Amino acid sequence: MARSARRSYKDLSLQQLRSFCEVCRRGGYAAAARELHLTSPAVWEQMQALEGHYGVRLLERRSHSVQPTMEGKHLLEMIRPLLAGLDSAKEVLQQQDGALPKELTLATNLRVLTEEVSRGLRQFQGRYAQIRLRVFYTGNDVEQRILSSEADVGFTLEPGPDIPCSTAVVYEPAGEVDYLLVTPPRHPLLRQRALQLRHVIQYPLVLGEPAAYSRRRVQEILHRDHPPQAVRVVVETSSDEYTLSCVRAGMGVGITVGTGHGHLYRGLGVRSLRRWFGTARVGFLWKRGAHVPPAQRALAQAIQGNVARGARENK
Repeated sequence: MARSARRSYKDLSLQQLRSFCEVCRRGGYAAAARELHLTSPAVWEQMQALEGHYGVRLLERRSHSVQPTMEGKHLLEMIRPLLAGLDSAKEVLQQQDGALPKELTLATNLRVLTEEVSRGLRQFQGRYAQIRLRVFYTGNDVEQRILSSEADVGFTLEPGPDIPCSTAVVYEPAGEVDYLLVTPPRHPLLRQRALQLRHVIQYPLVLGEPAAYSRRRVQEILHRDHPPQAVRVVVETSSDEYTLSCVRAGMGVGITVGTGHGHLYRGLGVRSLRRWFGTARVGFLWKRGAHVPPAQRALAQAIQGNVARGARENK
């Protein structure tokens, strides 16, 4: 009996693979054990068995944390999508059988699309009245909310080419929004019939923080045709909502991404800058390898439809 138990413990198991992913995510055996409701020695022994199975070292201690080796990183990339697919398959089958979730959580950092998102939530709840909805505005950690299963749907700007998504998630395009010039009401730029960027940079600018993808796009275009000293940025913000507030306070003119509709833009002048900046794409983040259950898919489609509607109204 004891021999059989020892052999089954040494054989490769889903629990060992889940524990390995959690150790990598948490950076230690104790933290992973708490998350998995196991003891630290049990998790450590599982990792020893996993390394024995693959015949390579998968984890190493660095300073005060446990990190995957190069081989461990390769294993992590291969098994994470498989586990995501297995985990999601259960919920897909249950929902198809009529067992809907009690709650769904949306994580987003697109505060300027609150109107479009809210209309999507309302449409979804009209169809799934029994499901309670939660919305997290998460700044820049939408991806982590998805990977930790704190959120069921992630909605964000398309990752830039220099800061791509991790291999653990997949980005699904959902639509396009404009780069917008936002001014106080009755501003001279609103009356400019043949608007040029040289007209815009004559005024103090309120822009997003330098690390934001939309800001890098703005900087690229402005500096392509104008010397850096000609562009005067008076305020940098970490959200377009604050950009709009600063414009409303009379600090300058702003450049944001959005549809230009909703209460955030009320009382402000808006003009599209698509001619120079093109569009910014928005979309959903899912765990790589996961199957999207019907309710989560319906929520994403409702939001996508309202973003498309707002974009059409802005043309």
